[in-house]
Order: sequence, then C-alpha cells, then structure tokens
Amino acid sequence: MEDTFVISIALSILLVFTALAARADLCLDWTSLRNPVLSYPDWSVKDCACEYRDGVFYLFFSAFYEDNGGIRSHVVEVTIRDFKTYSEPILNFDGEEDGWIGMCSPDITKVGNTYYLVFNSWGDKEGKLNQLFYMRSKDLVKWNTRKPLAANLTSGTRAIDAAIAFNNKKYYLFWKEKQITRCAVSSSIDGKFKFIEDGYPTFQKANGEAVNWCENYTLIKIDGKWRLICTIQPRPHKPCIFTMANSGEKNSDWLTWIQGLTPELPKQEFNSGEFANAATLMSLQEVDGYIYLLYAGNTEGKSYIGRGWNKLGLARSKDLIEWIPAGMSKPWNSK
Repeated sequence: MEDTFVISIALSILLVFTALAARADLCLDWTSLRNPVLSYPDWSVKDCACEYRDGVFYLFFSAFYEDNGGIRSHVVEVTIRDFKTYSEPILNFDGEEDGWIGMCSPDITKVGNTYYLVFNSWGDKEGKLNQLFYMRSKDLVKWNTRKPLAANLTSGTRAIDAAIAFNNKKYYLFWKEKQITRCAVSSSIDGKFKFIEDGYPTFQKANGEAVNWCENYTLIKIDGKWRLICTIQPRPHKPCIFTMANSGEKNSDWLTWIQGLTPELPKQEFNSGEFANAATLMSLQEVDGYIYLLYAGNTEGKSYIGRGWNKLGLARSKDLIEWIPAGMSKPWNSK
C-alpha cells in the first residue's frame, strides 16, 4: 500500500513538472500579436491545421499561387514559435508528379506517437476526380510517401476535405462527397472503410436549426467531449462548432452532432470580406488553459481564381463561447 501511495505521488509530481515545462516552452506574447498572424505577398492561404509540439507550432495550409502558368493549390507546412516569424516550408507539394493539378485542405491528427496528415487532390481534372490522401510522420518533419485514403468508398466520385479521429481503436473519417458530408469507420487507416449506417451525419445548431451543407472539417476532443468544427453557409462562410450528442463509444454516435455555435469574431482590416473561413481548432488547455482558433479572411473574392487573397487570423477562448482575437486582452465584444 505504501509503495502504491509513493508511486502515485511521484506520478502526480511528474505530471505537474511536465505541464510546467510545456508552459515554459510556449512563446506567445498574446497582446503583442496582430491579425493577420500569417500572410504572404503572393500566396492566398486558407484551410489551415495546426499541431503544437515541444514549444513549436506546426502549421499546415492550402497555398494558392501562380505556378507553371496558372493559379494552383499546394499543401504547405511551416513552423512557428511566436506567430510572428515563420520558417521556410517543410512541405510544399502539389501532386503534379502523379498527374494531379494540385493538393489542398490539410488536416492533422495525432494517434499515439504518430501524426497523420490528411488532404485531397485539387483542380477537378477531367477524368481524374479529386481524391483523399494521407501521410505519416513521427516528428512532423519527416513524412512518408503519400497514400490513398478510403479509396474503396471514394473511387469514382469527387471527395475533398478529409478529417480523421481515433477512438476505441478505430479511425473515424469525415469528408465531403460532392456537396454532402459523409462518415465512415475502419480499424486501420490503410484498410477499407465502411460507411456508418447510411454514412450521412446530421448537424444541428444550438437553436435547433438543421445544417445541411458544411465543409472543411476538424475533429477534436475538448473537455471530454468530441467536437467538430466546419464551415457553413450562407456567405460569407463562417465556422460552426458542433458537439457530439453521445460519447463516441458506438459507431452510430458519430452521426449526430448538436449545439452548433458560430464563434463571434470581429471584422478587421484583413477580413472585411470572408471574415472567418475554413477554420480549425487546436487545444492547448493543458499548457496555458486556452483553445485556439485559426481562420482565413480576405477583403475580396475575385483574385486567386475566386478565392480572394486570404490571410490567417488567430483567436483563443477558454470556453468555446467568448473569443479573444490576437492582440486583444479580452473578448472583442465584451462590455
């Protein structure tokens, strides 16, 4: 009994020191930041995803820019510690070597000690419909070869905006098939996926209104509950954060999402048009107590083949309700 007590105390101390070390690594001087936190003079960037590891943010996004005679989408990865100074790209690929026009819409998930980057081909090439892919990494820097994802379900139809979650030793996959959200499950990311029941999840806002169109998904567990953030209509596009109605222990639980709430974010100089498009969530609650929201904004929708010159904004919250944009010390709409 005494040995068990000593071990328990030692583990508690270790967890405390681990949390303190993680907090010490975080280099965010929040009130000195300014939105947009990421912009390029000749790239339009959106569809972001982010993973935090050992004091470094690994940021993934779609980058639209002129390449080989036309505007194309590329999946890009950069690193950042302070959301002020970014690295040169770790990844920047378009799939042209495999006959694709471009690559787009990355999302990142950690399963055990392995990171999975999922994304889709882009461009709607004639005779080569957009499809889903994934890559593996142990350190977010060295990535293995691109592989098809759920090809047994997507082959022959247009598929984009993949997101995965791992629960009960199963991989749950969401994606957009044509204009409809689909949901499937597999015991192996390399294996065949199977639709959960009819494969059509339902989404409902907090006011009871059904949401019939969404895209750009991220699945994340926050405060013990599975959440799904996606982009909804009408324009300007906006994010909506849904909560799973049940626990996620049953496959059927992944089909019902409720209490959808749209984060209240300000229109600033960089996002007077689409003000919070293609957003993602990242939880650092164990590090600094906050949940972070990255989102794309623009001032027009004509350049970059109709997507506009997008830049990335950043906000954070402790409760998914009140959001503090980068550079502000309190929620922007607080009195």
